[in-house]
Amino acid sequence: MDLTWSDEQEMLADAAAAFVRRECPPERVRAIEASDGGHDQPLWDAMAELGWCGLALPVEHGGSGRGVLEVTVLAEQLGRGAVPSPLLDSTALAALPIAWAGSDAQRARLLPALAAGRSIGTLAVLEPGMTDAWGDVSVPGGTRISGQKLLVPWAHVADVLLVASSSGLYLLEAARTAWDSVSHDAFAGEPLFAVTLLDACTEPLGSPERPAGPETTHRVLDTAAVVRLAYAVGAAEACLDLAVRHASQRVQFGRPIGTFQAVAHRCVDMRVEIDACRYLAFQAAWSLEREDRAAPLEVTAALTYARGALRRVFLDAHQVHGASGFSTESDLHLFTRRLTEFEITFASSRRHPDLLATAMGLS
Repeated sequence: MDLTWSDEQEMLADAAAAFVRRECPPERVRAIEASDGGHDQPLWDAMAELGWCGLALPVEHGGSGRGVLEVTVLAEQLGRGAVPSPLLDSTALAALPIAWAGSDAQRARLLPALAAGRSIGTLAVLEPGMTDAWGDVSVPGGTRISGQKLLVPWAHVADVLLVASSSGLYLLEAARTAWDSVSHDAFAGEPLFAVTLLDACTEPLGSPERPAGPETTHRVLDTAAVVRLAYAVGAAEACLDLAVRHASQRVQFGRPIGTFQAVAHRCVDMRVEIDACRYLAFQAAWSLEREDRAAPLEVTAALTYARGALRRVFLDAHQVHGASGFSTESDLHLFTRRLTEFEITFASSRRHPDLLATAMGLS
């Protein structure tokens, strides 16, 4: 396994970094977060024009034919700018599952619009009081669906909605049916919704011979977790950049505070933690792309380590900044809120350490 980026991946990262610096500075991020709906259509159109919506989708359906690794490369650069966009969720939670498990007709009908950015997709998983893996929405006959899902990202702008149930994934299209969405208070500024389905028209994802079962849902959630981990790594890099800049500019006792070992060592520790998270994220992405049997364990290892490492990074960044880091006007808050959201969403469960312990024969 060689995790060194290819020339094309380096070019993608450089292009994405330049785009983020030019098109999405912190002032625009704040404006998008404060806007009604939290969705910036011109920013979305600009990313679609670059082909990012179809980066990992098949060429025959208008995509670029790349894979999860390239989406992970892109995600890190978007995280470095705290870019608020449905791009990653639409790709990982909707477009890729349709490409993997959709029927020929579903792929032909939905993927071209998703690849071109004319459509946005998302996935609904969580339910009130949910006790099993995917909830218990009612799907009588497989053509009508009723129930409620919580914390659904970008549901208010979604054209395609995948719904997870205990039997598999179901597909809804805004052009053919309707769903009600009520906004949640979102910690990191990206919109989340409660979605209510009342006898909505649906169809199983996949063909009758090969429906998308729970194993597809597992793969989707693992992929989304790795993509979001890469986004969090980018946010952590931004925290380190801000900390180093502050340490080099803030003068105490006649010299920059970065010259004191206590501050310098914190920055070095942040560098080590971020690099470890990055390598684990890309190793997991590599395994997912190859459909390796060990991929779920690689994802679990990455999330287990990131759970503590990224928290240490943003806490150290705040320590370096001192009182100024606790002001919400500080750019640091844009990134620490996203790191906290990642930890709560993907890395807070005891499931990941337990799975690792079982795999190592420790439980």
